[in-house]
Amino acid sequence: MSAAADRRDPVDAASLRRALGGFPTGVTVVTAREGERVVAMTANSFASVSLDPPLVSWCAALASASHGAFAAADAYAVHVLGAEHNDLALRFAGKSGDKFAGIAHHPGRTGAPILAGIAPVFECRVWARYPGGDHTILVGEVVELVERVQDPLLFHSGVLRRMDRAKRRPDLPHDGFARSYLPYLLARASHVVSGEFHGELKRFGLGVPEWRVLACLSEAEGLGVVELAGMAIMKQPRITKILDRLARDGLIDRRPDRLDRRRALVHLTEAGRAKVAPALAAARAHEAALLAPLTGEERGVIKHALDLLIGRAGAPEAADP
Repeated sequence: MSAAADRRDPVDAASLRRALGGFPTGVTVVTAREGERVVAMTANSFASVSLDPPLVSWCAALASASHGAFAAADAYAVHVLGAEHNDLALRFAGKSGDKFAGIAHHPGRTGAPILAGIAPVFECRVWARYPGGDHTILVGEVVELVERVQDPLLFHSGVLRRMDRAKRRPDLPHDGFARSYLPYLLARASHVVSGEFHGELKRFGLGVPEWRVLACLSEAEGLGVVELAGMAIMKQPRITKILDRLARDGLIDRRPDRLDRRRALVHLTEAGRAKVAPALAAARAHEAALLAPLTGEERGVIKHALDLLIGRAGAPEAADP
């Protein structure tokens, strides 16, 4: 490593925490016994380590009041919280005196307390302990487990969340209508992808029709109303009303076509260009995040294929969105 690399400033802790918060995790409550005392804490660092032997891990913060008890314990139990366990996650994350008050529990095979009514549960004997900066990494061998399929409680960007049932994908055949019929896939992809960004347009004082018109004009110097309607996915008389409103706001103007004085071309004004610029930047950022899981080749194939389809299908009169 070069001397220049060694002299770089360390990563800012607050920035690192925010960045790590972008990785969604499950939420667990880990329990252990220290003599006659039972301890527990909420943790989102639970992870699988090995299947043979069956190992899992989690991390206990050195600053936690119960760190000493967990670091010294020979066993612990990891309880995976479901979507309905928000209150339990907050209770065991707090610093109240008796976190177990009113919570039914019993000793498990290892002696670690098992919380009633919660599963999956992984009951573990400590297999190894490792220092991990401001945490201790505790690796456990699973000696008993309770299985259950449930909707998980999630932790993301500092907030407890639950999965949105409406966004879950049913188990459909790969060659069926919903997963193989191209027109349907295109329509659904457009609805899902555009909907994510359209919700952001209010920040820029734009509605979806105005956004489409201004964005199309930003890359074409003068468009006829018919061409613009096709590109903006609108038809008459709606686009005329949108253009009238944008003209009143000083965002577009109409000029006669030099080759055909009977035809008007729509142009973006400087005010219109300034209005749409931050929304265009946000749209590009949204696109980058959307395509991030794909390779460069996959992105190129998708865009090229869609461009070919649009070009070969022509530009039929657009339907109102």
